[in-house]
Amino acid sequence: MAIRVEPAVAVQPLATRALASAASYVVIYGVTFAFFAPPATWLAAGGYSARDATSVTFALLLIAALTVTFGATIFGYSVGWKIESDVRKQRMTQTRGAVEFASLGTLLALATAGVFLLIVTGGTAASPSLMGAAALGLVVPGMVAAICTGSVTAHVAAAKRDIFATSLSALVVIVLVNYLIVGSLPPLADLPQLFGL
Repeated sequence: MAIRVEPAVAVQPLATRALASAASYVVIYGVTFAFFAPPATWLAAGGYSARDATSVTFALLLIAALTVTFGATIFGYSVGWKIESDVRKQRMTQTRGAVEFASLGTLLALATAGVFLLIVTGGTAASPSLMGAAALGLVVPGMVAAICTGSVTAHVAAAKRDIFATSLSALVVIVLVNYLIVGSLPPLADLPQLFGL
């Protein structure tokens, strides 16, 4: 009777897993933002004059672009690295790691929305439409990305072609979101007003 030996499962390099985490997070965040951007910008512009609405909408898109370009990339890579490292050292389970990633991602999304509200209101009370815009345009994409990234990271990191395709997709998402922000750029004369100057 022959004994069948199962092939050993190759352990993916930590950097590969972290890159897969960051790329997946950016793609999920960007696609979700693209879906919710129209109603979010409509809510952001609600109740403002045309000039003020342009500035508020621009602020929402600017915060989203900065989040996708820098926040999501840095967050996905650094937190993905830390959690994967802790899982490998058996400091936490894979499930606990996914919950921690989702929790930290949710906190990041709430902080991003808070920054947006602080910028456009100057510390005064925010209107329900502004809070709705922050929720749709910043909190929902951040939470969806935080919750869903853990479930796709292993698949993305499993093959070089998958990680390449996802990384390329993340780059495309970053370019498209930044293109969107350039298209909504208000006249230079309105920019000081955006920051309350």
